[in-house]
Amino acid sequence: MTYGTTAAPVAEPSAAPARIQRRRTKGWRLAGAAHPLRGGAVVDRSSRFGNPCKVELMRELGYEDPHAAAAENFRFWLAGSRSNAPTDEADRRRDRILADLPLLRGKDLACTCRLDQACHGDELLRRANMPPTELAAWIGAVQARVDRQRIRDGLKPLHPAP
Repeated sequence: MTYGTTAAPVAEPSAAPARIQRRRTKGWRLAGAAHPLRGGAVVDRSSRFGNPCKVELMRELGYEDPHAAAAENFRFWLAGSRSNAPTDEADRRRDRILADLPLLRGKDLACTCRLDQACHGDELLRRANMPPTELAAWIGAVQARVDRQRIRDGLKPLHPAP
């Protein structure tokens, strides 16, 4: 005979982390929006993970699908391209996002983009959930790529060789 109470086992989230649509309506909360045990993170423009490429700019430039263009631009930028944002500020912002990517691992990501639209959050999900050693190697490669471009452009590297 057992006395006392036993806690029910905690079930692990069965589905992979997902992108969810952030709502700006009264009462909407991120916690538990997709899976209460997994948690979530806001990655829209109001956060440190926001896409620096604005959808409205892509619309003004005449892209047929400005959301897809902004998401694709983010993917290239995050991977180390300086072609559309060759500034110290953009390089340092990328560096902060890369440093914090492991914080997103295993979490649902919330952005205001509709779920049927392309979103930079999809790339953040993909990268944050890479195996840790692969993610670390990818981040190192991105940092080296950015530094090579900075040197080519006459700037100091952000990550000098040890």
